[in-house]
Amino acid sequence: MRIGIGVRHRRIAAVALRPDGSLAAHEIPVTTDGVDAALERLLGRQGLADAAVRSIAFDLSAVLDRTGAGPLTVVRIAPRPPVDRGDEPRVGDAPILHVRGGHTTLGEELTPFDAVGLRAAAPGIPAGSRVVITGVGALINPSHELAAGEILLDHDASLSVTFSHAFDGNSFATRERTAVLNSALVPDAEALAISLALVAGRRFPDARLFVTRNDGGRVPLSRLPATPVHSAFSGPSIEFLGAAALCGLDEGDLLLARGNDLVLGSLRAGAPAIVPQLGWGGARLATQAAHLVPATEILLNGRSPRPRLVRPRGAESPEWLGGGEVVETDLDLRALGAACAPLSDWALGIVGAGNADEMAHELQAAEARVRARLAAFGAPPSTARILESRFVATTYEHARVISVRVHGVAGDPVGGLLAGEGTPHEVDG
Repeated sequence: MRIGIGVRHRRIAAVALRPDGSLAAHEIPVTTDGVDAALERLLGRQGLADAAVRSIAFDLSAVLDRTGAGPLTVVRIAPRPPVDRGDEPRVGDAPILHVRGGHTTLGEELTPFDAVGLRAAAPGIPAGSRVVITGVGALINPSHELAAGEILLDHDASLSVTFSHAFDGNSFATRERTAVLNSALVPDAEALAISLALVAGRRFPDARLFVTRNDGGRVPLSRLPATPVHSAFSGPSIEFLGAAALCGLDEGDLLLARGNDLVLGSLRAGAPAIVPQLGWGGARLATQAAHLVPATEILLNGRSPRPRLVRPRGAESPEWLGGGEVVETDLDLRALGAACAPLSDWALGIVGAGNADEMAHELQAAEARVRARLAAFGAPPSTARILESRFVATTYEHARVISVRVHGVAGDPVGGLLAGEGTPHEVDG
């Protein structure tokens, strides 16, 4: 049996997916004793505590704290500071420390790294600060970012250092913005991962623990503290996946009612269609996410067959939606989606390739890395499948510079996991 758990500030919902495709749903309020105590009570419920649980997947997007703690300093490594400091991108009120250095997108050094200047500036960074380091050309050659981090940590080990080259994207600003948000999430993510792992480990020591991701997949819970930004927006994607599982859908479009919103998304080979960047606060983040768009009458006009609609039981639909199949449910779709989510992994990066043979070699190597990581997550190699494997041209770059995108998943397609129409389930809450 596998369990999906949707954690919110006021309640925790769990859906247990049995081997025969039937479901059991449980829900419990979160009181003043905290999330870990509520999870302890939930996992002790009859039907869960006495079951053979193989895996538990948590969706934590509703409780990951995005406010951050402590002062922030941004270190930008480039051949020269901007000509007009007034036009440079700001990160709130965070001070920006400019350091000479940087590489081309082929990994060649543009200018030597100014280690002396950074050491001289390091005492001005408050103790316990979050530091985000972004270097020009670091996606290919991160040596200057790494050297800067080493200098700062040697000066003050209490600093929390995040490197922008850990995030994919041609945009310097997008990578930096993603790293800043990720650094703010880390303390909360570390605390959650430890407390949930301790509780679940006591109840089910043999179960593998996972956390959902923005792309509608899941990865080991141990990866959450490193890059929590990839799980901070997973809720909509996972709810959409839960709706697809309820409909037995692996391919095609699906409508989902989320509160007062109606969204449209697509399934491809049992996983949501993906966009390479996520919109957040009028900007972009370098994280893969399910492609869900607001559904409108114009957008749906002429679609045949008309997408099925999944909505909470008793909810109403807009009049313009007209006919079409409607699936109503009282299940927590976020918990159901977590239980059904496939293992997911990506190989993303900038590479240099001068001919077709080199390009094919880079793509094969990326696919091999993805398959190996999925196997390391606990997936049988026979269930791993590559959903996307391609090159993307990089704008305004050297002809040899290309971007690799490989997406792999593992596990049974979501459309065949449940027993079928009218899947039997028990609700305990």
